[in-house]
Amino acid sequence: MGPVIVEFTVRLGYAIFAVATLSFLGFGADPSIPDWGQDISQHYQFISGGVWWPVLFPSLAIATLIVGINLIADAIAQTFER
Repeated sequence: MGPVIVEFTVRLGYAIFAVATLSFLGFGADPSIPDWGQDISQHYQFISGGVWWPVLFPSLAIATLIVGINLIADAIAQTFER
């Protein structure tokens, strides 16, 4: 059961990255729906002007979510190994 959980969470991470990437490129959900990828896309051009925090915080939120999901999955997988 452990490998199944790990595989599911890895694929979940890929899906979250894919949705954020599509939203960043403009192929995601409706623009009226809040999305981290859209937030990054809307503020990306301001990085060269020194305004980096509107891009940094949604990026960190995506990364933190993925790392958190993987840590939870590792803990669940270790529980099934016992």
